[in-house]
Amino acid sequence: MTRAAHASLDEVITQADQLKTAGRSEDAVRLYESWLETDDSPARCVALFNLGVLRSDAGDVTGAEAAYVEAITLNPRLYQARINAGLAAERQQRHEDAARHWLAVAEAVAAGQRDATPFATIALNHLGRLQESRRHYAAAESALAHSLQLDPAQPDAIQHWVHLRQKQCTWPVFAPPAGLTVNKLMAATSPLAMLALLDDPAMQWLTAQTFVTRKYAASEAPPAPARAPGDRIRVGYLSGDLCTHAVGLLMAEVFEAHDRSRVHVTAFDFSPEDGTAHRARLRRAVDEMVPIHTLSDRDAADAIRARGIDVLIDMHGLSSGARPGILALQPAPVMGGYLGFIGTTALPWLDFVITDRWTLPESMAPYMTERPLYIDGSMIPLSHQPVGACRFTREAVGLPTDAVVLASFNNIYKVTPGIFAAWLRILQRCSRAVLWLLDDNPWATGALRTHASNARIDPARVIFAPRSTHAEYREKLTLADLYLDTYPYNAGSTARDVLDAGVPLVTLAGRTPVARMAGGLLHAAGLEALITTTLEGYENLAVELANDAARRGAIRQDMQNKAATWREAPARLARSLDYQLAALLRT
Repeated sequence: MTRAAHASLDEVITQADQLKTAGRSEDAVRLYESWLETDDSPARCVALFNLGVLRSDAGDVTGAEAAYVEAITLNPRLYQARINAGLAAERQQRHEDAARHWLAVAEAVAAGQRDATPFATIALNHLGRLQESRRHYAAAESALAHSLQLDPAQPDAIQHWVHLRQKQCTWPVFAPPAGLTVNKLMAATSPLAMLALLDDPAMQWLTAQTFVTRKYAASEAPPAPARAPGDRIRVGYLSGDLCTHAVGLLMAEVFEAHDRSRVHVTAFDFSPEDGTAHRARLRRAVDEMVPIHTLSDRDAADAIRARGIDVLIDMHGLSSGARPGILALQPAPVMGGYLGFIGTTALPWLDFVITDRWTLPESMAPYMTERPLYIDGSMIPLSHQPVGACRFTREAVGLPTDAVVLASFNNIYKVTPGIFAAWLRILQRCSRAVLWLLDDNPWATGALRTHASNARIDPARVIFAPRSTHAEYREKLTLADLYLDTYPYNAGSTARDVLDAGVPLVTLAGRTPVARMAGGLLHAAGLEALITTTLEGYENLAVELANDAARRGAIRQDMQNKAATWREAPARLARSLDYQLAALLRT
């Protein structure tokens, strides 16, 4: 091997690449370090950059950042080093330093350095991602808006920009920045965001299809072999939400109720370990929980294949945290989706979706790439876990004692201009009513207060509750008189919590599954009178119930009378699912 001290940089790069390929990355690091000790040419910045990459790959983040910073000092226009230095600072939780590195690249463009432009879009996108993860939504939106000004043809940046506006209740959501049109915004909108924007099954299918085509390459992996005859069906659930998450909170009783004489249940789990009793219950509820947090998609698929899973049920779809790369490797002969994404995924590897006939009527099946697998009752597992004694009073949570409290604690991005305007009209018609919403972030809260003021509603009548633990939130629900559902993205897990709290829930059922899931739950619960199908009907029913305490009381009594039958629902759902999966494997 040529000694680094006498080698040219090109020779050192070649040798370092060979060492890395041979699995000798540490030797490659030492080679660059040795060369740098004796060289003071302008080419040092390139060697320092490469050294930073090698150190980063080896887990030496501090050393990597030092190499990048030295490279920038030698050559301030080595913009990729700036970007990487920001990533290294981020990995060390020094978020302000990361932001400064990335903003320096954007400032280079403002200073007239045109060669910085393609790097500035990358830097601004990283900044937007970081700020969104920190829930600094306004700063994230601003960063992505600047990125799109430099290059409007960025569907991934548009996707996040649109959803950030939803999260802040910045309306209209589709207000195109310069260089973009509403059409281009819609074309790049994420499937999750579209669920909350339009109650249009064709548009939801098209959005999912476009997203999947853009993001996920077709796989040539051979499918897993067909199921060999055996005593029990081996069912696998793939999820990163088996904790105190909406999906995990719904599934414990279903897991427990599978007929173990017919079904063996394995969870392939990449959920956060939250240390809760519910997490422990989920572990006990399955026959085996296989941790795949640190496994690559291929290794996770191999783990599924190795256990001879007959049916793999994905619990994410196209929602945040999904791992479709595992599905693309086709680790089970039959695969489907459930709960994590209430709409078509357009993922070509999914054969079916678990649903019910109310939520997804057969007339909507043509808009689904997955075959509906219909179970008895509601696809949202109906149950009844009564809320215990409430530790809170209305005064303690900022509610007036003599008001009619209309609550809606759905995720704030589900609040649309149309449904919020309906809520304000309900307030106008119910002088004693107040609206109780989730204080999700200061930008959304401020925007909704402004919208209320513009509609001549006293802002004091719109009250915001901070986030709390799941147990506290369930208790606080009991302080409400009436729950108002969002549309077109209905309540799912929250709707079950509302029923557990004994609070009447008024929903507006639309055309798409996500706009019908709360209705499906109410239908299964025998509370069809709370389902409306027009915005006018929704408003009128809410007003009638808000102004009629006796009628609300009668509904609450009806809910109590029916609660005993709700407790049997998870077992019925699981038995129905066992039967449907067995039938599916026979076809």
